[in-house]
Amino acid sequence: MRYSKTVSIIVLIIFVAAVLSFVGGCANSPAPKLLPGQPAAMEKPPRMVIGYYENPYPGTPDKTGSFPSMKAFSKSMSAVGPFWYSVTKDGTLQSKESQLVYDTAKGLGLKMFPLITNKQEATDAILGDPAVRSKTVDNIVKVVKERNYDGVNIDFELVPKKHRDNLSAFMAELYPKMSAMRKTVIISVFPQVEVTEDISGAYDYQTLAKSADFLQLMLYDHHWETSPPGPLASIDWYEKNLKYAIDKVGAAKVIAGLGAYGYDWPKQGGSAETVKYVDAIVLAVHKGAEIKYDDAAQAPHFSYDDHEVWFENAKSTAAKLDILAKYDPAGVAIWRLGQEQPEIWPLIDQKFPKQQ
Repeated sequence: MRYSKTVSIIVLIIFVAAVLSFVGGCANSPAPKLLPGQPAAMEKPPRMVIGYYENPYPGTPDKTGSFPSMKAFSKSMSAVGPFWYSVTKDGTLQSKESQLVYDTAKGLGLKMFPLITNKQEATDAILGDPAVRSKTVDNIVKVVKERNYDGVNIDFELVPKKHRDNLSAFMAELYPKMSAMRKTVIISVFPQVEVTEDISGAYDYQTLAKSADFLQLMLYDHHWETSPPGPLASIDWYEKNLKYAIDKVGAAKVIAGLGAYGYDWPKQGGSAETVKYVDAIVLAVHKGAEIKYDDAAQAPHFSYDDHEVWFENAKSTAAKLDILAKYDPAGVAIWRLGQEQPEIWPLIDQKFPKQQ
């Protein structure tokens, strides 16, 4: 049977109107709510840019160290993570806080998430002894409340694998108390891909994510002080570890670390020395060394005398920022302020800017 031209047009109009009505209804419908059991990580927070802060060396003024970078580039950051507190064997906190830094950061509108680190000789007590664990938690809550911090970063490093469950139990005890004060909890975790289990084995990403607002991936030190020379974080290694974490806990739970320093290794063996970007450049000029760029690793390096230096610069940082833009984690954390090439900050503003 054939329709007349008029009837066909009428049918077509009715059909188009129905489709537009359906599409419009979908577009105007509220966003779907999380189903029971779905992770809260699906709720995307505003993106953060955190600058880690290290105090000056003993005997030098407060305004050295990370202070100049914090002031100069505060508009590109949303928070600072000062390297201030360490836990002793009895659960008390040793402090290196600076009132000048505190007041300046607050005046610049930066949130503060101080790092809580573990003294290596105290790890067994902090995590293995329930009484010390509870005392540590209470002392963290106390200092956050007294100093009105916005949260904390639990930076327990080189934790033996035997404390995997104990570390998760520690976070499970701390998190509800912090959440009751509406404070943010970040835990720093080692990467898992191409990292030995004695370094990474204590960090159960999925369990820790239930007792923290964010996991901060320490995406640097693929080559470290006592390893053979090499890039701090080759671009493939960086992406593999970021993807692994996001696959485990979701992008909204992940803060990606971004190294801003380098190492100077003696070729005859022994520990490397940490070098800032500017020190690496001055050293290369002084030694007449040619700075080369490894395209596969996306990292600059040079050799002089019996030494080999690998470091980070604006170009290597831009490559990592492109990876971050691709996966869109909850934020980025730069270790540390004052070590970086200043030109990385316009790149952050362009490729992975903070959000309010």
